[in-house]
Amino acid sequence: MQRLFSLFFILLLAQGIWGCSDDPLSADEQLRSTIREAETYIQARDLSATLEFVHADYRDNNGFDLRQLRAMLAGYFLRHKSIHILTTIDNIEVQENGQAQVLIYAGLAGSPQDRERSLSQWRGDLLRLELTFLQQDDDWLVSEADWRRAMPQDFMH
Repeated sequence: MQRLFSLFFILLLAQGIWGCSDDPLSADEQLRSTIREAETYIQARDLSATLEFVHADYRDNNGFDLRQLRAMLAGYFLRHKSIHILTTIDNIEVQENGQAQVLIYAGLAGSPQDRERSLSQWRGDLLRLELTFLQQDDDWLVSEADWRRAMPQDFMH
């Protein structure tokens, strides 16, 4: 279960690169960009980049804090030399108080997987991630996480 938790958190904790457009991105676009960028950091197994945008007061449904998360992810990166991720963002709800709730389904594997492959043939872990992001300046930081194993049918709505 710790392995699944670490994978989930890796997936969603990275700095977004907002680009050079004159038009500012909406909060929804910023969050989507952050999630896409996170895949790059995770696949590169870059611990410091992954944790850079985790809120100092982070907590998850397993009672982990930032220090425990850092230790778990470091161990995961040492044990897994190859990480491949496919994500589906199911819902983003941006609130006026600078928070956002994001529901993501993620497939995590040790080898490349074809997005068109039937999920029943997926060779890896499937996760359902409910994340709370807090906006600080121009960055979104993950402050809370609730995750569980997902079923292939979870990806079909």
